Amino acid sequence: MEFTGLLLFIYLFFAIIRIANAQINCTIFADDLDAINLNPFYVRLQFNSSFTSVYSSNSYWNSNYQIRVTYFNIFNDVNPSVNIYCLKKVETLQLINTNLPILPDIKNFQELRSLIIRFDNGAIGTHLPSEFGQLKYLSILELSNIQNLVDLPDDIEYLASLSSLTLENIPNFSQIPDKSIGKLTSLQTLNLTDLPSLTTIPSSINNIERLRKLEITRTRIKTLNLEKLKRLYYVVITFNSALETIDITNVASLSYMYVRNNNELLTLYVQNLGYLSILDILSNPKLISVHIANVSCHSTLSIDDNPLLNTVILKNVSYLRTFKTNSSFNLKSISFENLHSLFNVSIRSASYLETISFLNVPTMQYLDLTGCQLTMFPRSVLTLKSLIRLNMQSNQLSTLPSTLSTDLPKLEVLYLGNNKLEGNIFHPTLFNIRELDLNNNLLTSMYGIGKHTSIEQLELNYNNIALIPLEIMNLSKTLKTLRMNYNKLDYIPYQMANMRTLRSFSAMNNLISIDEQRNLFNIFSQSPIKFIF
Repeated sequence: MEFTGLLLFIYLFFAIIRIANAQINCTIFADDLDAINLNPFYVRLQFNSSFTSVYSSNSYWNSNYQIRVTYFNIFNDVNPSVNIYCLKKVETLQLINTNLPILPDIKNFQELRSLIIRFDNGAIGTHLPSEFGQLKYLSILELSNIQNLVDLPDDIEYLASLSSLTLENIPNFSQIPDKSIGKLTSLQTLNLTDLPSLTTIPSSINNIERLRKLEITRTRIKTLNLEKLKRLYYVVITFNSALETIDITNVASLSYMYVRNNNELLTLYVQNLGYLSILDILSNPKLISVHIANVSCHSTLSIDDNPLLNTVILKNVSYLRTFKTNSSFNLKSISFENLHSLFNVSIRSASYLETISFLNVPTMQYLDLTGCQLTMFPRSVLTLKSLIRLNMQSNQLSTLPSTLSTDLPKLEVLYLGNNKLEGNIFHPTLFNIRELDLNNNLLTSMYGIGKHTSIEQLELNYNNIALIPLEIMNLSKTLKTLRMNYNKLDYIPYQMANMRTLRSFSAMNNLISIDEQRNLFNIFSQSPIKFIF
């Protein structure tokens, strides 16, 4: 019994060796149809990607009418015949959920342009045969859901026509041949997805001069350095659980870049790029530092949901009009330098922000610093001579700069709700302000309001104001909306009923007696003003 088992083991051992070093005799087949007919499943003779099928081109019928298969698709059928390797004119081979081993006879596919293997059911070993490198016309190679493959052969360097390489969901794949990958001079698309054993990207990737699209998703790489890839225009770097550093420099054509959900990413450097249309930096929970310099960037840059982000530096970023960051709770420092097109900046909920710097940002019109818990008004904001709208709600400001109006001569909208402003906000005069929000502060006085003759909308809810001075009548030609709910008013000047532009006036929850409310109702009900006391 033991002897029989030994014989069986020896038989299987040599059978495996024979398959691994197969030299299939293809001379026994009259044509390609003979070879495909030996498969233990039905093969349709009209190509359909959803069924096992072939396609033959008339150009491959010779004078003896021997059929030549140019497309072969095996779909959800197992145990295909290795005689497939005799289809020497095949140009496209798709092996979907089957178990054909990759033999050295693959060198027979001298016309092969496209090879797609998905779900090999363990048929492919840890290594591909070196004969892979003899597929001189191979343009598209996709290997996905391959159970055992560990690497690619060094001989891939000879795939001179390879333009697209996809490696996806290969759990044991751990190595890309360093020297060989850099010699794929025709490669334009490289997709590395769901490769949990891959820890490094060879530096020679920077030698692939024609590379245009790169995706690296769900790998274990720690660093990524891309430089001097002149044609690279599309990059996706997402869900890489060990990635700590990204450095992209001198990639002149890069237009689209997505950096998302890299849980260990600490630093991102982007420098010397030609024209970046989209840069999306989202949900990298440990990202500390972003440096962007000497970049032409189209329209909008968003850095959102990076809770540990500490530092952002933007320098010489041409054409950038809008910058947004939200929920960067640990952001301490952000600087903008030489951004000649920057129009709109939104930095929200950066509750540890200490330094915000603007240097040579001449076109800035909108700035939102909501929820940054600032205790001092940033001096560099006063350099933004074109600023029209400033939102600093939900901070800790107690005073404003005395030069606010002169330093920001175009400022028209100022939101300062939910701060700690005390006393009288109307000194110095805010000459050009049209909309002023001072809700939820500690204000006690409105004296000086008469000099603010540009104000159209004034919000003063939730303060401690006890008196509306009669000088408010100086705003009769401009003021349209006044809200003073939840203050300490016990009297409202009757003359305000004659404010000709005033359309809405509310003063609920003050100290006005019921009798006085009746008096106010009788007077204001005769005017077009919508009032509530």
